Amino acid sequence: MKPQREGGGNNIYGDDVRETLLRLQREGSEEDAAYILMQRIFPSISPTTLIRDGICYKDHAMSELGVYGAYVRKKENVIVNEQCGYLMRTKISSSHEGGVAGGFAVLDSLYLT
Repeated sequence: MKPQREGGGNNIYGDDVRETLLRLQREGSEEDAAYILMQRIFPSISPTTLIRDGICYKDHAMSELGVYGAYVRKKENVIVNEQCGYLMRTKISSSHEGGVAGGFAVLDSLYLT
């Protein structure tokens, strides 16, 4: 379960999803509307060398590719509908979070073979 805010460190996983939903129901608030329920995916894990503060670390990591698009229309007339960029981020596989701004992941680049 993911809240509608940026920064990482706020996602809810596993049994905690059920407990959070039950708590929100008991409280009777509309805070549950601030969350998105998503299916968790488990990407491939690769041995990786990471550099932080000039020090090399070897660990297992996973990467996520986000593709950005632009869509503009005026009534029924589509003016723009195209891919306009990407962001690759990588994090260690033991982390449940993935935000770059929150310090859980790093910006990365593509290397296709």
